[in-house]
Amino acid sequence: MTAQLQATVAALTALLLWPVVVALLVAVGHTVFLLGELLVEALRRRGQAAALLDPAAPPPSMAARRGVVAWGAERRADPAASPWLVLDRTEALLARRVDRARTWARLAPALGLAGTLIPLGPGLTALAHGDLRALSDALVLAFGTTVLGLFAGGLAWVVTTAQERWYRLDLAELRHALEALDA
Repeated sequence: MTAQLQATVAALTALLLWPVVVALLVAVGHTVFLLGELLVEALRRRGQAAALLDPAAPPPSMAARRGVVAWGAERRADPAASPWLVLDRTEALLARRVDRARTWARLAPALGLAGTLIPLGPGLTALAHGDLRALSDALVLAFGTTVLGLFAGGLAWVVTTAQERWYRLDLAELRHALEALDA
């Protein structure tokens, strides 16, 4: 009974290896893409911030800020909505944008761990049979997936941290401008 259970678990985990590796490759590719987007956004955000007095007419240094652009797009999409509702919608839109990277920051290391543990079972079996070549192959795959998971998670963390900081500032500028207009 125990042998059947072990064989079933081994077969199921072996089935998970390639989906985990593919997901890790997707994670690395997507986080590199997100890092590229972050660098482009950083170039657009260069320059001294100027006080945002009217969100509908931002100064040139603020016009390219993601939060200001998103607020303007939301405002144009629903001109009848209250500016404060548009601000809440903008905040949700920016949070969704940050969540693209935040998901990989949490998921990629877990995938890397799964990719580490799955090949260790067959690797230990190979060691028990004296097959050092199979053990070596399993360890290369195991540690490679660890590195990919940590790399993707680290890049995603960098993107998440920068975007959260930038978007909090954008939302603060918009909130301040709307409060000034209401006064």
